[in-house]
Amino acid sequence: MLPELSIERIFRREIDSLPLPPERSWIPDRQTARRSIPLTALVLAATVALVLGAVVTARDVGDAAATGRRGVSTAPLLNAPRPTCLRGGCNVYRSDAFGYGIVIPADWRVAPPLRGRTLPGGALERVDLTRQTPDEWILAFGASLIVPWDVVLEVHERRDVLAMDWARADGCGVNPCVTGQTTIGGSPAYAASWAVSPSLRMHAYYVERGERMLILRYVTGPGSEGPHGVTERTLEQIVGSIALD
Repeated sequence: MLPELSIERIFRREIDSLPLPPERSWIPDRQTARRSIPLTALVLAATVALVLGAVVTARDVGDAAATGRRGVSTAPLLNAPRPTCLRGGCNVYRSDAFGYGIVIPADWRVAPPLRGRTLPGGALERVDLTRQTPDEWILAFGASLIVPWDVVLEVHERRDVLAMDWARADGCGVNPCVTGQTTIGGSPAYAASWAVSPSLRMHAYYVERGERMLILRYVTGPGSEGPHGVTERTLEQIVGSIALD
């Protein structure tokens, strides 16, 4: 009976039948072996370093993915814009109720509310920013609803009234008026300016904010400079510093 042939025996027989090169060409001598040991160690060290690097990278990627799944982020969060006094010498008035903040010089202040005074036109909020002393401001306020060289902020229910129509109702419609589009606190605003008397001029900015209207006003005159060295440039800078949430 013929012996049973397996695939292993067939391959072994074929391999055994292959001629081998001379022994010197494939068995290194001792000197060559000694020279190859450092090289082999270096190759092994590099391989271990690559494997460890791959493991660490894979772990970091896995941790980052897990962190993303948990909703945790190491990136700084962006806060709502808030005006700041970068160089000092100023103050910030902020209305959290109506989502705005504005920078005023250090020698300015928020005028105190007058006893018995009602907000004009059903305003939700009114803030008077002034450079004048309390006594000066009370005396000046008695002659006008807006003290010249002050900045006034008002918040109203908009009731679908457009900024242009609001300006006309304020006085721009019955007086020669200069109007234009601008940007206040990063939002579109309607700017209007008109004379309220031969020596006084109103400047107003209307910002539509959903269901509400934010209005910034100031009056200049008489002359080009108000009490305590306030100029129109001062008022423009205060209005331009406003930040809206």
